[in-house]
Amino acid sequence: MKITNIISTRTRAKEPCFDLIYEWEDDLSKLLSLPISNPWASIYRTAYIHRHSKRVLHLVGRRAAEVLNNAIERNNSYIRESNNYSLVFELYTELEPHFSNSSTAIPVLIDYWKHVDLDSFYKAYRNCKLVLVTSLETFAYLKSQNCPLNIAHFPLSLSDRYKLEDDVCYEKKYDILLAGRLNVRTNQVLRNYLDEFVAKFPDIRFIYQKEIKNEFYYVSNHDELIGKFQTRQDYINLLRASKISFYSTPGLNGGEKRTGGFNPVTPRYLELLSSQCLLLGKYPKNEDTDYYELEKVCPNIVSYEQFEGILLDYLNLTNPSFVMHRAILNKHYTSCI
Repeated sequence: MKITNIISTRTRAKEPCFDLIYEWEDDLSKLLSLPISNPWASIYRTAYIHRHSKRVLHLVGRRAAEVLNNAIERNNSYIRESNNYSLVFELYTELEPHFSNSSTAIPVLIDYWKHVDLDSFYKAYRNCKLVLVTSLETFAYLKSQNCPLNIAHFPLSLSDRYKLEDDVCYEKKYDILLAGRLNVRTNQVLRNYLDEFVAKFPDIRFIYQKEIKNEFYYVSNHDELIGKFQTRQDYINLLRASKISFYSTPGLNGGEKRTGGFNPVTPRYLELLSSQCLLLGKYPKNEDTDYYELEKVCPNIVSYEQFEGILLDYLNLTNPSFVMHRAILNKHYTSCI
């Protein structure tokens, strides 16, 4: 097998959640000397991902999708004969025919949740010679289910552009940051503990995201408007300006409905480490949390009393050490993967 290019959706998918993917693509393109292509070059692939054509395909039924899939496979036959393949990052597991599960693709599956129907998954990716999954928990689960696909673990990483150098010390302007949308990214148990903590220590300042006139801003609990932080670099700068942040895996305390109970470690954990944030959080002990060594840098909160004690210690810490942050990060930059 030979990877000859990376297929990217960057010309069409502009949502912030894709910024990380495009960083991985850029880094791998440079490290492996691979060109980045877009899926629109082929009429077949365009039909699969364009929102209007996909709607038509669903209206006319599965049979039309199968016909189109066969056309794609015929179009790809010459590439298979030369043993050339394309690397494709896939944010969501595709169960319908798609350029990421065609026979010339090596897909990297990021969000694979436990409620995905296994038979549909096997059928969708049956033409792929290799399927990469980013979660070690997911990889172990699929192996336990005797997955007939050729799967391998391809862990999520942090772009080398955010490498935490030994001589770096970021200035901290904010006590506590709740990064991301509150109803999606912040564990509700930790948020409840924070509300109780602030009621007891009202001078503590934390910032969080709030929707104002259909736009998202960061504000403080003292009604200060901090800013919008819309670009990727603005967001990273916000993390670097924050002393403490919370981290939790996505399948806890209500997140089970979304993930089916899976709890992968997300790139935000690595972003927080590289930004010199002190962490506390909630997460289970599983393959992913062991792999990323969360227990070494992120106390797993089980009670309010523990939460208060650790938070007070963090707030009073004047010269924290980030030796362990660096040691963990040095295993998980994209160049390492």
